[in-house]
Amino acid sequence: MSVHVPVLLQQVVSFLRPEKNQNFLDATVGEGGYIKEILKRNLPSGKVAAIDWNSGVLEELKKEVADERLVAIAGNFKNLDQLVKSTKIQEIHGAVFDLGLSRFLLEKSNRGFSFRKDEPLLMSYAKDSDLTAEKILNHYSEKDLERIFVEFGEERFAGRIAAAIKKNRPIHSSLQLARIVESSVPWRTKIHPTHKFMGGIHPATRIFQALRIEVNHEFENIKQALPKAIKLVKPGGRVVVISYHSLEDRIVKTVFREEAKAGHVKILTKKPVLPEIEEIKSNPSSRSAKLRAVEKLTE
Repeated sequence: MSVHVPVLLQQVVSFLRPEKNQNFLDATVGEGGYIKEILKRNLPSGKVAAIDWNSGVLEELKKEVADERLVAIAGNFKNLDQLVKSTKIQEIHGAVFDLGLSRFLLEKSNRGFSFRKDEPLLMSYAKDSDLTAEKILNHYSEKDLERIFVEFGEERFAGRIAAAIKKNRPIHSSLQLARIVESSVPWRTKIHPTHKFMGGIHPATRIFQALRIEVNHEFENIKQALPKAIKLVKPGGRVVVISYHSLEDRIVKTVFREEAKAGHVKILTKKPVLPEIEEIKSNPSSRSAKLRAVEKLTE
């Protein structure tokens, strides 16, 4: 892994409050930035249970962090109660979820997460997943494609794009899909001749997002994982979540409100914490990040 500063690092640490000998859960390893910071603060015997669905991410992490207090385990975080149990860590004092897509998956996984290079259209975090983006694109009905582009991508040209995909089947690679999407949006959304796009994002961005969410059942996984994380942490422990688009943030907000209403947690962030201008300048991928946190009250 290259040098990487995770989004909202100081804010995450401030909310988690790691102390010596405490144990923590990172349910979405990514580049391992939060883990490294926690391990500095929970010496000498505090541990971090590091969960990621993609085993390649964990292999990279173990190369970077040579510390026996790191307990890495591959799996879907919707099963984090079972995964943490398998680590034999007795107490969890806090948990963090960064719901963004890691640079490893974008740059090294060769699974079609990026439209900037030509890769097979897999988009599954797990290597043994049966559902792939290629299967969705080539076998879903035009109506179902439009539905997921609207529901998971909030794409205003979903109908046009779904029709273009159906017309151009079979589709096998990420660049092929990106070109189909680009050619199917109205010319007014483009600024020629440089092919930059109004709003600053490529029109395939939301389509790739929607496909990734559908392949991995991401929203359902979040809904299942957050209550389990709250149940896992000790009273006084905290759960911190960073999301990157409104759909994710809405789910996090809803789950936290339901848990607060049930008397399980106290909400620490009435409004989401956003990155400062300087962080956005140094790390543009942080621009859409929103942090929410709760504190566990009772078992």
